[in-house]
Amino acid sequence: MTSLVEVYRRWPTKDDCIAHLEAVRWGEQPLCPYCGADRVSRNRDAKRGLTASRWKCQRCDRSFSVTVGTIFHNSHIDLQRWFSLISLMLNAKKGLSAMQAARDLDMRRPTVWSMMHRIRSALADDGKLLAGIVEMDEAYVDGKRRPANRKDDDQPGPRGPCGKQPVIGAVERGGRLKAMVIDKAEMTADDIRNYVTGMIDLPRAVLTTDEYAGYNGLNKNIAHRRINHSRVYVERDLFSAEFGPIQTNTIESVWAILKRAIAGQFHHVSRKYLPLYLSEVTYRYNARRTGEAFDRLLHLATNP
Repeated sequence: MTSLVEVYRRWPTKDDCIAHLEAVRWGEQPLCPYCGADRVSRNRDAKRGLTASRWKCQRCDRSFSVTVGTIFHNSHIDLQRWFSLISLMLNAKKGLSAMQAARDLDMRRPTVWSMMHRIRSALADDGKLLAGIVEMDEAYVDGKRRPANRKDDDQPGPRGPCGKQPVIGAVERGGRLKAMVIDKAEMTADDIRNYVTGMIDLPRAVLTTDEYAGYNGLNKNIAHRRINHSRVYVERDLFSAEFGPIQTNTIESVWAILKRAIAGQFHHVSRKYLPLYLSEVTYRYNARRTGEAFDRLLHLATNP
């Protein structure tokens, strides 16, 4: 991952940041973001001559910079702080609160909160289906503990939460993660089958789930193994030598990261913005073993 020290070492000035962003977005051939033409040249200022950040299109005669059409467009925040915020978010395994980032960057919290949402909005799924040994599970996040009532006197024990939002995800063992926010009414067997089809390459995968009834009948579409968590958390069968033991510990560890991020950093996530936070957790998980997470994020941010 790119650290804060590396950000200021590699891009000490505004022009350095712009040059790197141009290299990530265009490579060696700048293109007009308005008409797509490659007939462009550096914009000339009558007093200062060539300007490093502005270009002029010879076809549509419009002036532009590399930030046009990106999450950095129309932002008064310098690119160094943008790069620093991206670095902080990528290096925080369990998330980063806007208040903490505002303190680190010496900025106002509402400004940083808006910047973080712009960054999250760029983290689109790559569209590649999962393959190999895939674990799938659903979870409920955020929400509040149900208030006590008189019925609890006759039924002692922990009270269930209310107002929680369901999410569903699938993860390759040792590989990539896909997750999405779903509605409570969309957790039937037909709905689950659609999620499986949209996330997993059926002929090239072996699916492992728990005993939730929504997974019934999936063996008609995909090789499917199930684990009964009322009895055991890891189980071995005749296929364990080839496909590994039956378990869903990998996907459950993902939900643990998400829930700790919400409880310890974000504190509350509304239904409206939960998909953005889930995209952040997913991207960070998928980039955990690569050294290109920073530039890949810049590529996504500049190529909508």
